[in-house]
Amino acid sequence: MQDTLIPFGEDDDSSRSLGERLDSWKEVASFFRRQVRTVQLWEKDEGLPVHRQHHKKQGSVYAYRHELEAWWVARSTIASASGRSQVAHGPPAKGKSIEVVVQRPDSSGGMRILALPFEVMRSAADNEPEQQFVEQFARGLQNDLVLELTRSEFHPVILPINAIPSQASSALAWANEIVTELEVDAILTGVIRHSDRQVRISIQMIRASDLLCLWSDRFDAELDDTFDTQAESARRICLALPDCQAHCTKANKHGLNANRSLASQACSMGFHSWQQRGSLALRKAVHYFNDAIELDPRCAEAYAGLADTYISLSYSHLMPARQGASRAWKAAQTALHLSANSIKVKNAYINTLIHCTWNLQTAEQICREMIDAGRFDARTMQLYSSIMILRNRHQDSIRLALRACELAQEPDQIHFNGQVSLAYFYSGDYDNAVSFMRRMIERQPQYMMGYILLGRAEAQRGNWDEAISAFTKGNELSPGSNFNKALLAYAYAGSGEMSLAGSMLKKLSAERDKENFPAYDVSAAYAALNQEQEALDYIRTAFDRRDMMTLFIGQDPRFFGLQNSSRFRQLASSIQADGVLSVAP
Repeated sequence: MQDTLIPFGEDDDSSRSLGERLDSWKEVASFFRRQVRTVQLWEKDEGLPVHRQHHKKQGSVYAYRHELEAWWVARSTIASASGRSQVAHGPPAKGKSIEVVVQRPDSSGGMRILALPFEVMRSAADNEPEQQFVEQFARGLQNDLVLELTRSEFHPVILPINAIPSQASSALAWANEIVTELEVDAILTGVIRHSDRQVRISIQMIRASDLLCLWSDRFDAELDDTFDTQAESARRICLALPDCQAHCTKANKHGLNANRSLASQACSMGFHSWQQRGSLALRKAVHYFNDAIELDPRCAEAYAGLADTYISLSYSHLMPARQGASRAWKAAQTALHLSANSIKVKNAYINTLIHCTWNLQTAEQICREMIDAGRFDARTMQLYSSIMILRNRHQDSIRLALRACELAQEPDQIHFNGQVSLAYFYSGDYDNAVSFMRRMIERQPQYMMGYILLGRAEAQRGNWDEAISAFTKGNELSPGSNFNKALLAYAYAGSGEMSLAGSMLKKLSAERDKENFPAYDVSAAYAALNQEQEALDYIRTAFDRRDMMTLFIGQDPRFFGLQNSSRFRQLASSIQADGVLSVAP
């Protein structure tokens, strides 16, 4: 049901009195006619563009009206285009209108015209036999008109009269809602009025993209010889039709531009969801990126976003590793084909080289080339920092991670604190790792991976209760994840709760045959229990399934106790050999 509240930014003195900038949550909520809690949730879950200004004691928020309006229009239209229900409904701001145009392969010949059934105007004086006769004439006229359109090299699309829902006020009213699905250039609609044995046919050609009337005319006829009258009227109408192909082509170009703008908005929402890393957020990111691709199949950034998201899904064991790697690789390759010079596309490609093919050499080379050319961003530095971790060049990793934070803009900057924490963690500086991660979680409490890294850092400091608390919170943000359960088992093992850890591992082992089973983190739990053979067996399973976490086996402090094992050293050396792995599923 549509929200009956006043549209934001419209017909309200208090709204008009506000400036372009809104300086509090209360003003943002008033702008949307919603509660403060609602707009705060929109910012967390839907990427509402709210900015933060940090002070010594307490921060403040602000937002710009035009950004909020653009976000609402995009959010509403994307949800409508993808068939997904919205969290809350409401009309777009005054003056904002974005149309959705579904592209189709170019067809030879003329326009695709939706030929609607003619509507017959009734009057109180009509008797039933006369009315039936005119309606029969209308159906015959439509059939003859379709024939003439085909002969004239138009491409008529037929909508049977019985296909129109009974609750529709008219055939045109219903057609307005489905012209995109039917992929038509124009709508041909007409009304028939009659008096005794005379009929008047009023007909219009309407552009499907924006319902602009391109042509209209009327034709009179006698009903003495029905068949001949139908055929002659259809011929006259078809001959009178103007050449509107150029007008519809121009409108389609306008529609493509609108789609590209809308696709860009969908990408922004996709990247916002991807940054959260929780199971629900990652799935929402996939939906948004696919929406962007549906709106604009040449949207390279949407494919880049899909590549990053598939890697994150695999990383969190929400998708089998090989499947995630295969999908990420294909998406990255498509993005490269569409826009090889895009920084965001190159970053996604580097990400796939690191995590899908384990090709650190090429990934590092591309990072250096981007930096040397001056075409890089904070994400490039973040990825380069990860490569340095895997190279055991920890000071370089910390330096690059800090540089990524400097380059990042609000509110994305907080996510790059996670890379700083990660760099400190693998360098063995767990105090700084905890400090940065707590700072990040305080500002982004929905960031699931933050709790995972916080728990691991606290575990290395021997703070097992803190580790259990962090892993539990991560599990709440990504419910049902065996990945988080394995981390909890590891924490309980480290805290001395051997029986509880063993019980959890036993339950997990029942799902060992599943492709997305978190074998790597299960092996860490067995290592904490000092069960070396079980730990090595699960590490082997993780390696065979190309679990992306096995990249860090040589740097992961949870496995330092296994480094004297020949089996462990063999696996670690094969991972660090820079061999390119197959990404076939």
